[in-house]
Amino acid sequence: MANPDEQIIPGCKVMSKDGFWNLIAEVKAACGKDQEKYMDMLKARLKELGSEYAQDFHDIVHAYEDLAYKYGLWSASELMGLATDDSFIDFRAWLISQGKEAYFSDLKDPDSLADLDPGDGYWFESFTYAGDSALEELTGKSAYDHTDRAAYEKMIEALKADIDYGEGINYPYEGEEITDYFPRLYERYMHSSGEFIYEGNWNYNDPEIIEARQAGPPPKPEKNMDMGGM
Repeated sequence: MANPDEQIIPGCKVMSKDGFWNLIAEVKAACGKDQEKYMDMLKARLKELGSEYAQDFHDIVHAYEDLAYKYGLWSASELMGLATDDSFIDFRAWLISQGKEAYFSDLKDPDSLADLDPGDGYWFESFTYAGDSALEELTGKSAYDHTDRAAYEKMIEALKADIDYGEGINYPYEGEEITDYFPRLYERYMHSSGEFIYEGNWNYNDPEIIEARQAGPPPKPEKNMDMGGM
């Protein structure tokens, strides 16, 4: 698993960025969109690799989930019917499970989610717990109890450096803005149904939401974009 030429992620014990994404690519290639099969293989591979890999995998998944906690991505996921706090957690887990290209592309342009095949659905709750489950089976211990918070912050910074966030990624969009900013998602999930039901579910008493809304939306994308390939 580990290539001696790969640099271990700061805050991790044994896992590199390539090691993390290559493991996901391996499992996804073997299991496709079958989430149950995916989880069985992922846990088996983590157990083969050992407890340090299981802990690192757990921490990296949670770091990437934290780094994807962006209002613009949440707005995009609402078009697919994922509006609650819990469903957005499960959505981010699913997005990571789709691999490196999907994760980075959709943080740069959430509208590109329209290209992805949902398979069993745009949520994958058990993926969040894969490392913890493998570690518990190996050692009887919980990965949540053994995350080093100082090391985790170093990991967050190291992983964040690779992400090219799109303009407007942290803007909480409202219903009337959706068709302009997420035209492909709207076309796939809402326009074809003939029913426009999107509603922003933001807490307008939250200072972060207030500040993000006051900052205003990004410039509108070009109207003449290619809608093909869906």
